[in-house]
Amino acid sequence: MHADVADGESCRNVATQTMEKFGALTSLIHMAAAHSTKTWQELNSEHFNRIMASNVTGAFLIAQAIAEHMGQQGGGAIVLTSSGSINVGGVGGHGRGGPAYVASKAAIIGLTRALARSLAPLKIRVNAVSPGSTDTAMTASYDDEARRKVGERTLVARIGRPEEIAAVALFLISDAASYMTGEIVNVNGGGGFGN
Repeated sequence: MHADVADGESCRNVATQTMEKFGALTSLIHMAAAHSTKTWQELNSEHFNRIMASNVTGAFLIAQAIAEHMGQQGGGAIVLTSSGSINVGGVGGHGRGGPAYVASKAAIIGLTRALARSLAPLKIRVNAVSPGSTDTAMTASYDDEARRKVGERTLVARIGRPEEIAAVALFLISDAASYMTGEIVNVNGGGGFGN
C-alpha cells in the first residue's frame, strides 16, 4: 500500500486494510523518512516543517493508528527509527543529513519514550533503532571516498547493510525482546565511540 504518513486518515486506512487482509496487527516497524541535506543557511521554515511532518508527525500518526488496533487485541510491539546522525550533529551538504533531518530524528527518541509509557497499559512495547550510515537510497550518492570515510568512523570499518538494521528491528518486535520497551538501540558498527 502507498500512504502519506503525515496524514492521519491515510495512516488509519493502512491500519484498517492491514487488519482486513491479515486479521490481526501485532507489530509495526516504521522506517519511512524524508531526508534533508540542507545546511542551516539553506533551510527555511517550509522545508523544516515538511521534514518534521514526515519524520516525526508521521511516526506518531502511524503508531497511533496501529496502536488502536493492537490495544483491542491485547498488545503488540512498535519499532520507530532514529538516526546515528543525532550523535554527530550533521550539518548537511552533499548526501549528509542537515539540521532538519537531525532534529527530526532526535525527536523520535522522545516520541519513543513517551509512547512506551503511554502504551504500556495496553501491553504495547515501543522501542527504536538508531542506525549509523547504511547502504540505502539516502547514501546512494556517496562516492568511494565518502564510503571510505564513513567506514573509518566505525569499528567494523564499513558502511552498514539494510538487513543488519532490519534484523535488530525484527528482534525488537519478537518475544525475545519482551522485557524491552522505551529503548533506543544503536546499530552503527561501533560508530558511537567517537573514532
